[in-house]
Amino acid sequence: MRRAAAPRAGDGTLDKAADENFPVAPFFLPRAWREDLMAVYGFARLVDDIGDGDLAPGGEDARLLGVAPADADDRLLTLDALEADLGRLFGGGRAGHPLVAALAPTVRRAGLTPEPFLALVAANRQDQQ
Repeated sequence: MRRAAAPRAGDGTLDKAADENFPVAPFFLPRAWREDLMAVYGFARLVDDIGDGDLAPGGEDARLLGVAPADADDRLLTLDALEADLGRLFGGGRAGHPLVAALAPTVRRAGLTPEPFLALVAANRQDQQ
């Protein structure tokens, strides 16, 4: 008998793709493209969820970004931590959050720069003010 895999951080965020009005990564695209789209979608969804205060209960996403449990509801602090995690990824280090880490193959394959990702974080930070 197989045991179901334990839910991983970020799974709830990616599950939201099924609720979108359009397919995030249509089946007819090549697999690598779908994987890249889902990686970028996962990051964008995480940024949006932080900005909206809509992270999964329990503070696991914030903890993975290095935010103390007592500060998990602080959206600006969590956005700052996400930006730092993104900086680690683009600096050649290891990202702490799995949805940020999932960007690594896409960044390498496509030669992406941090600017569009940082702009998304900045836009969500501006929405908080």
